[in-house]
Amino acid sequence: MGLLLLIGAGQVEAEPGPSQEPTAVVPSSRQSGGGTASGWPWWILSGVAGGGAVLLGQLLLGRRTRTAADGGTPLGPLPQPLPVLLAGGADSRAPGVALDGGMLAQTTVRAVSIRGRRHRYRGEPLQDAYAVRLSADGRWVIAAVADGLGSTLHAEHAAAVAVRAATNLSLTPDLGWHAAFATVAGEVMRATARLGRRPTGRHGAGASDPPATTLTIGVVPADGRRGIAACAAIGDSPALWLHDGTWTEIFPPEGQRPGNVTSALPEDLGELRERQIDWGPGDVLVLCSDGFGTAMGGGGSALAQRLVTSWNSPPALRSFLRDVDFQLSTYDDDRTVLALWTGRHDTAVL
Repeated sequence: MGLLLLIGAGQVEAEPGPSQEPTAVVPSSRQSGGGTASGWPWWILSGVAGGGAVLLGQLLLGRRTRTAADGGTPLGPLPQPLPVLLAGGADSRAPGVALDGGMLAQTTVRAVSIRGRRHRYRGEPLQDAYAVRLSADGRWVIAAVADGLGSTLHAEHAAAVAVRAATNLSLTPDLGWHAAFATVAGEVMRATARLGRRPTGRHGAGASDPPATTLTIGVVPADGRRGIAACAAIGDSPALWLHDGTWTEIFPPEGQRPGNVTSALPEDLGELRERQIDWGPGDVLVLCSDGFGTAMGGGGSALAQRLVTSWNSPPALRSFLRDVDFQLSTYDDDRTVLALWTGRHDTAVL
């Protein structure tokens, strides 16, 4: 339906419907006694025109808010409210949002894990996990991020066990990583052996597979000085290195497995990838689940370029949470980010 605007001495029909032709302005003469040719007082028509202008402005504004930031491609229909459900309850041992920050030796840490909108809607738990610890000898900061495979039952337990087991190992950059991941895989199998399985089927349709998870580990010198750091991974949880204002994806995608299923522990030890990097002052190492890593686009997305500046030094915890908890259509998976900065950037207020 078109919107009829009556403006002062004439009338204009704006925004015609699909089957209508635009109507031209029809001039009319002012009549004596404050009236118009239509017989309506001019002040009444002015009021109607003012209300019509407001409605037209709201319509145009609504159209603008549904377009991309560059004024180009429409973003689609406005989001609809969905219920936010807890996974049968809640307690602080398995929160929907986990947030940490502080220092380990001469290294500053920020970490956050957020239950995705898909799991909030379904009342399912957060299936990501992170852990970070100082090695027993105090020389290394060991960080790990895991993303439990939603196609397996109790995947959140596999992820939690994997990051704890990884950060409890005596890891160094020149370690034999296959042995380390084999140890973690064994811990995951033992810890989840008694958990129930779904009826026999294939991935995503009542899978009988045991709990499985990706795992990405980073080891950096704890003293904040220049040295060698290392990362190793099984699965699609990314690792990114910010050096001299440029992001580098440490493990670029190597193609998708059949059915878009990622490699995972405890079964896919043969798909381990590892890499060493030069680590020094000003560097940032980010381990994350693909719920956030996809938005980073390997370091080339608009989000990644913005974070070059805002993560040049460790942000405040609330700012770090806001950076990770962005709202964008189709990004509805769990998000976990564990970031390490060289140097002591946090101080306590006494």
